[in-house]
Amino acid sequence: MHECPHCNEASISTLQKLLAISPLRASCSACQQLSYVHITYALVALTVWIIMTWMLIGLSYWFQMSFLLLGTIPALIIAVDRHLLRAPLSKAQV
Repeated sequence: MHECPHCNEASISTLQKLLAISPLRASCSACQQLSYVHITYALVALTVWIIMTWMLIGLSYWFQMSFLLLGTIPALIIAVDRHLLRAPLSKAQV
């Protein structure tokens, strides 16, 4: 659970936060206020994932080991965890 920027309660689920990239909003289950994650954090996570994926594609081509392409799944998880889930929630203007 993630902290609501309005009431400071841990009442926003991880799935709500992942889907609350602007212009979408997450609703707090405690105070019913809306919040969102700024799109910059999502773009950074996407950029990190793309760079890591292309590095893995290059390594798999260089070493001729296609199983290295399975690393794109952990790369996505790392990018989302480091840059999207740790991003602060902002108060939405109603």
